[in-house]
Amino acid sequence: MKQFISVNDVKDVKKLIDKAIKLKKNTFKKNKICKTIGLVFFNPSLRTRLSSQKAAFNIGCNTWILNIDSSSWKIETSDGSVMNYTQEHIKEAIGVMSLYCDILAVRTFPGLLDREYDYEEILLKKIIKYSKVPVVNLESATLHPLQSLADLITIEEFKKKQKIKIVLSWAPHIK
Repeated sequence: MKQFISVNDVKDVKKLIDKAIKLKKNTFKKNKICKTIGLVFFNPSLRTRLSSQKAAFNIGCNTWILNIDSSSWKIETSDGSVMNYTQEHIKEAIGVMSLYCDILAVRTFPGLLDREYDYEEILLKKIIKYSKVPVVNLESATLHPLQSLADLITIEEFKKKQKIKIVLSWAPHIK
């Protein structure tokens, strides 16, 4: 799988859920994947950052974290922009970031100013285009695949109980 942008990117979701449950039960038991995951946050994060970093650690991966705008140059995303030493362009920035990891995991939020623009997922698409390594979507304007996977795992773990009622709801992040 080149990308994990949506749960729909997975050919066999049931198999992925079963594997995740198995990993969850056997945390730290010879799960030495030994890869580096770059965690890039275009927006502030608490739970996504901590849970992604901890999950990577649990399976033997290293991580590096970059908070755009607070611990690096701002990123210019418009094509054809004249840079004049003001910031990094996404094409070069993502290219460089992907040299230092085996997987690039990114979190991008909607601007919440133009619904159609947000739904185009332009920033996420550019990251995928310029990355030299697989991209994992930590959360974007319309998708949150790790949360979706966690929800599916929870449903699988609890569906054996009698008369379980499940309600799934999602709305864009308020920030």
